[in-house]
Amino acid sequence: MKSKGVINCRSSGVFLAGFVMVFLFTGSFKANGVLYWDSVLEYQTSNFLAGSTYVLQASVAFTIAGVAGSIFKGASNRVLGVTGGFLFGLGFICEGLIGESLWQLSVFMGITAIGGGLLHFAMFMAYLEHFQDKFSVAFSARELSTYIGVSAMPPLMDYCRSYYGTHSSYLLLGAISWNCIVCGVLLKPAIGFDERGGTFRDKPLSFMMRLRESVGCMPTDTSFNNVCYKILAIFSHSPVMNHPNFAIFLVIHSIFYYTFTAWALYLVPFGTSLGYPSHQAVYLSTAGGIGGFCGKLLAIMIFHMNKMTIISGALLPSCTVCTGLFVYIVTSNYSFLIFASFICGFGIAYADSALNGMIPSYLCNNHLRQGSAISYLYAGILMQCGGSLSGAILDVTSSFTWLFSAMIVSHLCIGVLSVVLHLRHPEGFNCKDTSTEEIALEEGKLPS
Repeated sequence: MKSKGVINCRSSGVFLAGFVMVFLFTGSFKANGVLYWDSVLEYQTSNFLAGSTYVLQASVAFTIAGVAGSIFKGASNRVLGVTGGFLFGLGFICEGLIGESLWQLSVFMGITAIGGGLLHFAMFMAYLEHFQDKFSVAFSARELSTYIGVSAMPPLMDYCRSYYGTHSSYLLLGAISWNCIVCGVLLKPAIGFDERGGTFRDKPLSFMMRLRESVGCMPTDTSFNNVCYKILAIFSHSPVMNHPNFAIFLVIHSIFYYTFTAWALYLVPFGTSLGYPSHQAVYLSTAGGIGGFCGKLLAIMIFHMNKMTIISGALLPSCTVCTGLFVYIVTSNYSFLIFASFICGFGIAYADSALNGMIPSYLCNNHLRQGSAISYLYAGILMQCGGSLSGAILDVTSSFTWLFSAMIVSHLCIGVLSVVLHLRHPEGFNCKDTSTEEIALEEGKLPS
């Protein structure tokens, strides 16, 4: 009984750490939208450069999360979590103390992004260790805090900006973000888990080991050449070539991240551009966060009922997001904008959970590591486009109408690709590379 209580206590601590980390990471990224115009005016820069800088926090973090296992596989989750939490808050603190130019802001956002990437990887592996077969449920439940942060952090930042100024707001944001250090401390290894071996001592062929192998974290060769190989393997397109349906799925998955970034970063500036004061404009973000929370809940229910498909997970939420974006274009009524923000947040959050949950169904075990890394990589690239491309559109057109129109076009592409993927032959889900399966059979890793 004592051992079971320790296990439950540790697992609860890990779940709480992940919940708080996601709340702070996504909430702080959304809070950047509140401080966006202040930075554009203070640094006398373009929307393209400002958008590119602010989105570094998310895009670089996703890329770092995809390669952290290859570079830092000798470190424990707790070390990665504490280090990541420190760097995550340090970037904001430095901007608040010594930030005087856009290039400095870029460097500090990069520091924050590296910390966020280490946190994401450490939390992911800790959830695998502690929840094993319940990983999907625990991970989806953790994601609920994503849009709680989206709802709560922007009003807090707007209040701080109004009373204390932009730089003091960054100091407060950094101080709050340093709570992630505590989250890292909570990442204790599961009872019976051998961190050096990367698996449970009494379960050498457990679900945990298979997943840890799939993300490339088994401590085999620690030489520099092996590390380089692991990093280069991420850029291999073997999963795409051997899983035709995954190639289409990857495009759909990545476009949604472009939409989320552009929507999250420019929603509050859009409200202020219509003449609404900032303390009203931030509630567009709050409405989106509430909608996102509802979307996450619905995705958990659909997965629980085993009814998730590419139509329900991509096409339908894409139509929902298009509806909200169209409302942004045709009206400036505050009530309608609140409603549009709610359904946009609902659709984006629902699709995020749905598509991430469906990734394993499009890949075999042998390509899951590379395929997941490629998903992170392209998500990071499209998130960077969400800031850079959207900023360029604003610079050229000086109109949010063109920005939202570009997002609608991207979602129309998602709709077409979703239908194509739905109509694809079932054999498209099979892996074309049979050599890996033959090797696994010879080594006794797969049943004959």
